[in-house]
Amino acid sequence: MRIHPMVPSNYLKVAIAFFLSTSGVQMAMAQQTPNRKVSTKADTISKSKDIDEVVVVGYGKQKKSNMTTAVSSISKEVLESRPVPNIMNAMQGAAPGVVVTRTSGRPGGQNFNIEVRGASSMNGSIPPLYVVDGITVSDQVFNTINPDDIENISILKDGAAASIYGARAGGGVVIVTTKTGTKGKVRVSYGSIITSMKPLNIPKRMSLLEEAEYANIAYNNAGQSVYYDDIDMGFIRNGIEWGINPNKNKVSYQTYNQHDIYKQLFHDNYYMLQNNLSVQGGSDKVSYFASMGYLQQNGLFKVGPDAYDKWNTRLNLSAKLSDKITMDVRMAYAKESFDRSSRSVENGGSLSTAFSARQKFPIFNPDGSFYGAAGSSGNLTYMYQAAAGFNKRSNEDFNNSVSLTGKDIFVKGLTLKAVYGRENYYRKDKTFNRTVKTYDWTINGPIAAAPVNPTNSYSVYNESYIQQNTQFQIDYDFAIDKHKFHVMGGFQWEDYYKKTETASATNLIVNDNPSLNYASDAKYKSNSEGQTGWAQQSYFGRFTYEYDGKYLLEGTIRRDESSRLSPGFRADWFKSASAGWNMHKESWFNSALPFFSVFKPRVSYGEVANANSRDLVGDFDFLNGLSFGTNVVLGDNGGDRNTYVTQGRFSSNRLKWERVVSKNLGLDFGLFSNKLTGSFDIYRKDNRNNLVRITLPSVFGYQEPYQNQGILKTTGWEFSLGYNGRIGKDFTFNVSGNIADSKNKVEYKDGSSYFVYSGRNNIIEGYEMNTIWGYKTNGYIQNADQLKGVPYNGSKTGIGDVRYVDMNGDGQLNGGLNTVADHGDLVYLGSDNPRYTFGFNFSSKWKNVDFSFRLQGVGKRTFMYSTDQFQPLAAAWVQPISIHLDYWTPDNPNAAFPRPFVGGGHNFLPSDKWVLNGAYVRLKNVQLGYSLSPEAMKNLPISRLRFYVTAEDILTFSKLGVWKGIIDPEQKNQAYADYPLSSSIAFGVNIDF
Repeated sequence: MRIHPMVPSNYLKVAIAFFLSTSGVQMAMAQQTPNRKVSTKADTISKSKDIDEVVVVGYGKQKKSNMTTAVSSISKEVLESRPVPNIMNAMQGAAPGVVVTRTSGRPGGQNFNIEVRGASSMNGSIPPLYVVDGITVSDQVFNTINPDDIENISILKDGAAASIYGARAGGGVVIVTTKTGTKGKVRVSYGSIITSMKPLNIPKRMSLLEEAEYANIAYNNAGQSVYYDDIDMGFIRNGIEWGINPNKNKVSYQTYNQHDIYKQLFHDNYYMLQNNLSVQGGSDKVSYFASMGYLQQNGLFKVGPDAYDKWNTRLNLSAKLSDKITMDVRMAYAKESFDRSSRSVENGGSLSTAFSARQKFPIFNPDGSFYGAAGSSGNLTYMYQAAAGFNKRSNEDFNNSVSLTGKDIFVKGLTLKAVYGRENYYRKDKTFNRTVKTYDWTINGPIAAAPVNPTNSYSVYNESYIQQNTQFQIDYDFAIDKHKFHVMGGFQWEDYYKKTETASATNLIVNDNPSLNYASDAKYKSNSEGQTGWAQQSYFGRFTYEYDGKYLLEGTIRRDESSRLSPGFRADWFKSASAGWNMHKESWFNSALPFFSVFKPRVSYGEVANANSRDLVGDFDFLNGLSFGTNVVLGDNGGDRNTYVTQGRFSSNRLKWERVVSKNLGLDFGLFSNKLTGSFDIYRKDNRNNLVRITLPSVFGYQEPYQNQGILKTTGWEFSLGYNGRIGKDFTFNVSGNIADSKNKVEYKDGSSYFVYSGRNNIIEGYEMNTIWGYKTNGYIQNADQLKGVPYNGSKTGIGDVRYVDMNGDGQLNGGLNTVADHGDLVYLGSDNPRYTFGFNFSSKWKNVDFSFRLQGVGKRTFMYSTDQFQPLAAAWVQPISIHLDYWTPDNPNAAFPRPFVGGGHNFLPSDKWVLNGAYVRLKNVQLGYSLSPEAMKNLPISRLRFYVTAEDILTFSKLGVWKGIIDPEQKNQAYADYPLSSSIAFGVNIDF
């Protein structure tokens, strides 16, 4: 289906801009300074906490001492020399209230998510708006930035700080400032890191003998014949891998694989290589920063494709065209390449097969062909990786901008800025599913079994988009005696156009070197094309007032108009106001409490919206959509399929953006000349028009449209503290920590959201989001008397099973009416929202040696693992793992698991027995470095040489019990065989010429 982007004709494409010049300025935290580390790359530590440090904010920068909003900053020292492929790795635990999670360890696909100050919508996590050097960019650009190119990251957290970005700032704003040139001698810097990674959470398998004995007990307990008879057990105990069991088949060999499947599939260690080269310099007229980076990462699998690499280049150029006018150019290019198998790896894919398929089935027959007699229950992962095809993907992103800045134009203090930014993105995917022949091994040799991918196929997917950003901005600074004013106004235009193309072919006449031209018949070819787009125009302004450095006021306003909403509902206004008081500058305060170098209470109010989530409102949801299909057969000829058109979407033509109102009360403080600094914030966010699908009769026949009617409240607090110190002449150190918490409550959805089901419930009115409900348990049924007393004593229930509690005393075990008023025996077990997130940082330097480490973690979280993974023998392809050997017996009454039972779902109902404690503390990074002294380098053509060893995620402390090493506490609820996270040790070098 072909769709043309809708752009209102009355939109004026006028350019506005600004340039945030941060050359030579050290960025700092707006409401705190603890995250500013002792630099381990410089010769000296910062000697003081300058309260006039500059903070990058929306459309400008401000002195930290004058900030009245909640903004956190992450300096370049936190990001440099880290063996991480993605900037988000380095952000974990670095700023209070900013929760960074990942669900996978796959090269190039770690599935990071950033949530700023808890939930903003009932519809899931709202991503932050990313701004790079003043230009709003896609998450694709943000994810591919080379961490070595970054000078500073600012995170606008409260509504007052983010309101200047309006409709797209509901999830907060992340502002990245890249490095720029500096006046002086040309400096060439080179850095190289080689990293060895090790998987963290791969479940240990039982031996074949243990698995067979466990299975026989489970079959016995279920009243069934054993799976492995005496002949089978004899073969296993004697190490025989191929044997004829006349009780089962007199022709086909039974298999008793004794090889370690993991050793055949997985690396013990895999590697990543990073190289970065940069050139920096300048004069009075021109300054420049140029860089190039390359990252290569191998994956867990030792067979088949499993790799990722990335190229980055960047050029930041600033030129003085006159005494008043400066031109700045930013050019960045990134290319990612992914080399993977065509088979899905996670969430029930080939990793699940490796973790839970029967050990008895081998990968190969004696002649080297693939064994396939077990069908989908066999150990097919090796085959999927090595022979069943490929998925090759490449992403290219060009992100460029040019700006003109005129200072003191017409009058002193008047600055005019203009910028044009453009992002061009290209993605290419090629996927081939190869037919792989498999065989059963018999006394007569190999006999063909069912092939994998019996119908081969090849598909190509191309995607491209262009996102443009043009801005005008005017700033005016003036003062009247002790009164200082700043007035800013601007206009912004953004537009986005995306095109996709898909083509596929099946039944290829060749099974290698695939091509779309190789389909055996035209009817096995298909193709499609899609186009979409949006546009948004905005007006924005800021007013700042300061009296004598003591009394601070700020207000912002923004008007956004978007093509994604229907006419009449496209425009909305967003306002903010904030105030602060530098009490430490009052003479009476300074006399009473002279040890305070900073004491600034502040208060703020701000409005934003959730337009940055593409999952909530599509580009054309206000229009009824039509869908084409070819699956209807009309007439007598059953082979003819007719093309038809049907209404595929019912319009939502009265939608508005979800509007989030934020209130914040904070305190910034510093003591003893800012050696000790900190901040505390409490906040509340209210979303009173969440998008909720309307409840309509089932005969409606379409997906229910959205309507603005839900109410979500989020409250929270943040605290950070840091200390800079010196011991003697040579030892300097910095200690800092932060902790934050948020909690939400669904106050209203649609009046019908009161249903309660076992397991995870996304939304229940009156509760927080993502609550987990289940049954209460009381150990195991230990004897016949206890068995008689259970109300659910069915044919499967026996001694050694989980003992559930009949909460309502009705003699049954169920969820009642599954409502808040009557949820039967179900009880509230917690929420999988992370609570009490924290980070702790220590960095130090003694002469030429530097040392640092960071801790990161979560204080409270409840989640459940997938029953497909922890319930052994739920199906033929779900085998037990080693921890299941700790099962109930009369001699082991307090075992971790109930008695073995084939298909024993009654023991694995959602309950407090299987809810996991997701709290953890992780040693996120530890680093030890040594720099050569200037005396040692005086005869060398270098100005700095530093060697270091660093490690990531090498220690994790959790309360997962028997699940440690199998589940990672960062993993999402109901995780199922995700690509394991990894720990790493790396060696690196930094050289400056």
